[in-house]
Order: sequence, then structure tokens, then C-alpha cells
Amino acid sequence: MNLAANANIALYSSMIVYTLAMLAFTWHLAARVPTIEGVRVEDREAVLVGSGSRDGEPAAPETPSTPYAAGLVGEQTLKSRQRGNIALMLTYLATALLVSSVLMRGLAVSRPPWGNMFEFATAAAAAVGVAYSVLAKRNHWEWLGVFIVAPILLVLGLSLTELYTEAGELMPALKSYWLGIHVSVAFIAVAMFTIGFAIGALYLVRRHREEKPPAKPNFIESLPTSAALERTSYTVNMVGFILWTFTLIAGAIWAKEAWGAYWQWDPKEVWTFVIWTVYAAYMHSRATAGVDARKSMYIALAGFVAVIINFTLVNLVSTFVGMHNYSGM
Repeated sequence: MNLAANANIALYSSMIVYTLAMLAFTWHLAARVPTIEGVRVEDREAVLVGSGSRDGEPAAPETPSTPYAAGLVGEQTLKSRQRGNIALMLTYLATALLVSSVLMRGLAVSRPPWGNMFEFATAAAAAVGVAYSVLAKRNHWEWLGVFIVAPILLVLGLSLTELYTEAGELMPALKSYWLGIHVSVAFIAVAMFTIGFAIGALYLVRRHREEKPPAKPNFIESLPTSAALERTSYTVNMVGFILWTFTLIAGAIWAKEAWGAYWQWDPKEVWTFVIWTVYAAYMHSRATAGVDARKSMYIALAGFVAVIINFTLVNLVSTFVGMHNYSGM
């Protein structure tokens, strides 16, 4: 019980540090507002539209029609870099605290710490934090931080206020080595989908402002070009889709072991397949020549909405009564 109590302390501590990180990321974005006076469009580097080959041929470069479409990032100011580094350091610390909370919870109950919705939500938030921390350090994604940390904070807050469950034993159906395999891969997939969603939403905003330049630029104009954001979102979502495919297959194998059949038309099973289908449709649309990338992105965003439904309504609403209802205790 001391470990469980310490896990809660670490969880509260991580929320405090994540809050500071969110404020620091906002502070960082305030220093990223670009200046466009005197910018000549013809001096800007051409932007590659799409991601390589939708129809087997390399994408042709397209010269931006406005300074806003040229990606006016340039050299970040010293102030912007300093604020971004502070925000990232705080994110690393908060994520370390959250991961330690999840680990202590697992040690307290001597099992994988995702046997109920509270544990699943906090572990999933930790997965998002770790994934973002790794990718941000490698790719300098300080500009994305506030759009990742804010949802993490929201999930942790709801977990403590609405989903909190005392540490205890697993339900019999969950006592399987598949719990560690199936659910842990699902965490990583959801983390990828979350990051892909955030970048995809920014892509839509960025593209809109490229097509209809605002009178006054803000931090949106300091982001990578819409083409670059779209490619990045596609790559991240592709990784999530591959992992989700494994999650679906592993879940079917576990169902055969636990209930004697690979498929029972359980609401959780159905929504897991719905998510896979929507993201498969996105991948197909994205790879089809002539399809507007914006339309494909709307499909990806719909896929993430399905992810949210799967891990909230399907687990918590009595309408979706099924074999997985123990996960909502």
C-alpha cells in the first residue's frame, strides 16, 4: 500500500510539472511569431507537396504562392530556443514522474498496471508522454508540445476525478500473459494516433492559412509547411496503424484463449475493428493518386474520434454491455 500511495504522489507531481510544461510551451509559441515584412516569395525554397510517390512517381516541387506558404521559420530566436528547451526539460521530468507512478502501481499489485480504466488511462497518458519526448528530442518538435501536454493533463485529471480505483487484484479473465502484450502494444498505437491527430489538425489549420493568408501572422506561420505537416502526420499514423493491426490480432488470439472463440461481436472487438478500418481507409486514400490530402486527413481525424469512443463510451457506458465491461470498473 505504501507503493500505491507513492504512485499517487508521483501522479500528482507529474500533473504539476506537466502544467508548468504546458505554460512553458505556450510561452515558447509566443516567441515564434514570424516577421514577413520584406520577404520575397521567389527567394523562398520550393515546397514538396505530398510524400514522395502516391502513384509511383516522385512528387514535383511546387513554388509557394505566398510568403505564408513558404514556411517562414528561419532561424529561431535565442528567446524561442531557450523557452522551448525549458518546456522540453519540464516535459521530460513530468513524463519520468508519470512513468514512475505507473511502475509503482504495478509493483504494488504485482501485475501489469492496466487492469482497470484508471490504470489504463494513466498508462496510456504515460505512453503518449514518452512517445512525444522521444520524437520531440529527435525532431525539435517544441512547437507541438502544448497540443500534446494539454490532452495528457486532461486525461490524468479525468482519471483521478472520475476513474480512480484502489489498487487490487485482477478480474479472472485478465489473468493472462496476453494482458502485457496486447494492451502494451495498444498503448503505443494510441500514443502514435494521438500525436498523428495533433499534427493532422495543425496541418489543416496551416493549409487554410496558406490558402487564405491572414492580415497578421501568428505562431501558425512559424510551423513547418502544410506539406511537411501532412507527411509527418501520415508517417506517425502509419506506425500507429501497424501497431493497431497487431493489437487486433493479439486481441483475437487472447479471446480464443479466454472465451473459446476468436470473434464474439463484443462491442470492444467491433470498435477495435472499426478503428482499424477507418485508418486503413485513410492509408488507402493517402496512397491514391488524385485524392486531396486534406480529404484524406479528415478520415484520419475520424479514426482518432473512433479511438476516443473505444476507450471512453465503449468501456464506461452501459449501452455497450459486453465481455470487456470489467475494464470500466
